[in-house]
Amino acid sequence: MSDQATQTQESKPDGQRFYHAQTGYQLILSLSKDEMECRAHLEVKAEGTPPTRDELLGYLAADGITIGVNEEAVPILLREARPGKSANGLLATGIQPVLGDDGKLAFSFDTSDQPPAETAADEDPEKRLIDFRAVQKFINVDADQEIGRILPPTNGTPGKTVRGKPVPSEAGKPLILKLGQNVRSGGEHNDILIAEIHGRVKQEGDTIHVVEEYVVDGDVDFSIGNIRFNGFVEVRGDVLDGFQVSASKGLKITGNVGACRLISHGNIEFCGMDGQGQGKGSILCGGSITAHFIHDSVVECWGNMLVDVELRNCSIHCRGSLITGVLAGGDCVTLAGIEAKKLGAPSAVKTVVHSGVDYHDLDRMQILLEQLNELQQQIAKTKDLQEITTLTEKKQQLSRVIVDVRSHRPAGSNPKVNIKDRVHEGVTIYLGDAVEEFSAELSGPISLIENSRDGGLRQLSLSGLDIPASDLEKAWLENDELERQESLKQEAADREAAEAEAQQALDGAEQAEPAAEPPASD
Repeated sequence: MSDQATQTQESKPDGQRFYHAQTGYQLILSLSKDEMECRAHLEVKAEGTPPTRDELLGYLAADGITIGVNEEAVPILLREARPGKSANGLLATGIQPVLGDDGKLAFSFDTSDQPPAETAADEDPEKRLIDFRAVQKFINVDADQEIGRILPPTNGTPGKTVRGKPVPSEAGKPLILKLGQNVRSGGEHNDILIAEIHGRVKQEGDTIHVVEEYVVDGDVDFSIGNIRFNGFVEVRGDVLDGFQVSASKGLKITGNVGACRLISHGNIEFCGMDGQGQGKGSILCGGSITAHFIHDSVVECWGNMLVDVELRNCSIHCRGSLITGVLAGGDCVTLAGIEAKKLGAPSAVKTVVHSGVDYHDLDRMQILLEQLNELQQQIAKTKDLQEITTLTEKKQQLSRVIVDVRSHRPAGSNPKVNIKDRVHEGVTIYLGDAVEEFSAELSGPISLIENSRDGGLRQLSLSGLDIPASDLEKAWLENDELERQESLKQEAADREAAEAEAQQALDGAEQAEPAAEPPASD
């Protein structure tokens, strides 16, 4: 800087000013009252020249302005301050303090519990598929699971003025959170929130709950997305095609269900399901199912099923009993019996019914029979005696397993089919070891059970599914035996009566004969 320079300082209500006068220019550095900004006013005389960059930075340093100097603003100011003109610029800005974070609840749930937003269809990011149905916004928790922790507020980060003076920061505000239903606190400082039941986390204002119910007031569509909930779900509308609803404690749907998937460990209730002829509708139920109709769907149910109107073209696997109006098309396997108004359809659509068997045994039997067929083919193809012996032993072992599975009758087994109206042509019924394919219509009301003595199916007067087929068969055999014994007794009595009558007739004939006259004397 020139020896002719003069420097003065002036305090103002709005801050301080530093004057630097040179032969060719005058520089005024204005400092805000809080010392968070430094502005410059540079006036160059007509015949003068502006200061250099280093000179300007030297003035700032001499006045103690060392923080937040804008290296880009300096050359702009020097460039605009030409001879005979003045320029203004903001040369330095202090570091503002950072407010501390407020206290908050940090959830402890595993993010993998939430449905993925994307499905990786390919390594190429451009080919990744976005699942627009994955929009679930609530958190599932289990009993005694940690929901989250209340984090204390932080103190924040202090700032600095342009002259290096510290600027204190403000701490954040503590989180005031109330514990609602089914939530308790834990930890040394009671800062840990713990769920007391299975359910979803629900926050209402400053209160946090865990609730067992999730209610959708309309349809399950793209605005709701797929639902997976550790509790009971009620949908007060329809479930549109392609969505999945999973509720651990039960599911109730007021409306209809499209080609969707329903899952619950509890009971499932809905109006109707239509898989749209593609079999895309599916149900996995750990309780009982109540509905008006189910079409073109795959159903696995561990409890009873009540479908009061009809089941059409479905694959039903049920470990309880099934009661329905019409059962037509597809296959149906139940453990505890079937009752239908009509089986099959007038068009003779193929309908296969198994009753009294666990579908797991039926699936296993199918696998065992396929394995047996493969062994038989291997035996037929090989000519090695040792290999034939080994394969034959395997075949015998497999045959014994097949016999065991076929004869397995789990608890609750009731090989019984009740028909209230009729069985149409095209229906095949399996009961125990008996099977019958109907080539003509059979009218009801009747109960069909296995004829253990003569084979085939036995037709009886209609009785409820609460009366087991085994009791009916036992009673029928006992009654038949009683009738046979009575018949034998009657035959014996009739025979004795006939013999007695014959003897009586013989005795009467002998008594009626005249006595022989003595011979005449000579």
